[in-house]
Amino acid sequence: MKKTFTILVLLSAICGLSSITYSQSTWTQKANFGGSGRYGAVGFSVDTKGYIGTGLDASAYKKDMWEYDPSQDTWTQKADFPGAARRHTVAFTIGTKAYVGLGYDGTDTTYYKDFWEYDPSSGLWSQITDFPGTARFGAVAFSIGTKGYVGTGKDSASMTKDFYEWDQGSNTWTQKANFPGAARTRAVGFSVDTTGFIGLGYSSTYYKDFYEYNPSSDTWLQKTDFGGTARKSAVAFSIGIKGYAGTGNDGADKKDFWEYDPSLNSWTQMADFGGVVRHCASAFAIGTKGYIGTGIGSSYKNDFWEYDPTIVSINELSSKEIKISVYPNPSSGKFTLSSEIISGKIVIYNVMGEIIFQSTIVNQQSTIDLSSKPKGIYFVKIYDSEKIYSEKVVIQ
Repeated sequence: MKKTFTILVLLSAICGLSSITYSQSTWTQKANFGGSGRYGAVGFSVDTKGYIGTGLDASAYKKDMWEYDPSQDTWTQKADFPGAARRHTVAFTIGTKAYVGLGYDGTDTTYYKDFWEYDPSSGLWSQITDFPGTARFGAVAFSIGTKGYVGTGKDSASMTKDFYEWDQGSNTWTQKANFPGAARTRAVGFSVDTTGFIGLGYSSTYYKDFYEYNPSSDTWLQKTDFGGTARKSAVAFSIGIKGYAGTGNDGADKKDFWEYDPSLNSWTQMADFGGVVRHCASAFAIGTKGYIGTGIGSSYKNDFWEYDPTIVSINELSSKEIKISVYPNPSSGKFTLSSEIISGKIVIYNVMGEIIFQSTIVNQQSTIDLSSKPKGIYFVKIYDSEKIYSEKVVIQ
C-alpha cells in the first residue's frame, strides 16, 4: 500500500497572524565547548568531527585544540596547535586534512604567517610552506577541491585585499586576483561547489558587500549584498548548495542568521542564532548540520549550538498546507516524489551534505532512481522561488 508523508503543516491557529516570528527549533544547544570561554578561536571540520582551538580567553592567548563528536555530543582535547598561541587564525579543509595559520598575539609586531597541517587520523601536526603574503590576522579562508584559498585581513601596517591559492599536491602558494572590494579584516568566507564567497568585514567602516570567486577563471563577481546589517566578526559555513552567515558586530553585537542561495543570488533570514548576541565566534559544518560556539559579548563564551536547516521555521511555511509525498519509503532506490509545487528544483543530499542528485521540477510527480547509491538515509529538498520543503528517504 502506498504511504504518503506530509512534512509541512501550517497550524490554523497561526494563519491569521500578520507577523510571524522565527522558530527557534532550528537551533539546539549542545555540550559546552571543552576549553575555556574565548573569542577569536578557529573552527573547522574534517569528515564527521569538528574542531575549535586557539583564541584569547580572559587570561591568555591559547593554542589548545578540541575535537567535537556530534554522534556523542562530546569534546576531547587533542594535540595543541604547534605554532605560537594566538587569535584570529584561519583554517580550511582538504580531504582528510585541515590547514591552520596566520593570526596575532596582541602585540603590534607579532603577526603570524606560518601554516600547519593537522591529520586527525594520527593526531599530528606538520608545518607546510608559510603563507606568502604579509603576516596578518582576521583573514578569511575556504577550500575548493584540492586547493585552499586565503586572503584579506590586517597586517602590521594596513588592511589587505591580496588573495592566494595553496596547492595540496605541490605545497605551493600562488597569488591570484585581488579581492575586488575594499581592503578589510574580519570578513567571512565559504565555498559552495566550485566557487568561493567573501563578504562583510571592517576597515574604517563596516561592510556588507559580497563577492563570488571563480577559480577556473581567477575572476571575482559582485553578488547581492548580505541580507543583514553591515558588520565585522561574523561567522559563516556552507551546507550543500547554500551558505550561511550570522552573528558579528555592527557597533552592537548581533545574533541574526542568514542563508545565501547562489543559484538565486539571494539572502533569506533564518531563525536567530540560539545563543546570546556575540562576535568573534567559531563555526563549522558537519554533514547537514552547522555549529557555532565560543565568542565574546558581555563575557567570554563557551556555549555551543547546532543548526539544522532541514527543520523549517514558521516563517518559511506557505499560507496554505503544502504536501510532499515520497513512496515507497523505505525503497530500493527507485521512488516517486509527489508535491503540489509545479515550478522549482529538486536536490538530494547524502548524510555528509554532498549533492547526489538534482533536477528541475517538470510536473507534480517525479520518478527518481538512486538504486546505484549506497544504502542509507538521504535528504530530499524541493526549492521553489521563496521556500524550501524537505523529506527524508531511506534506501535499503
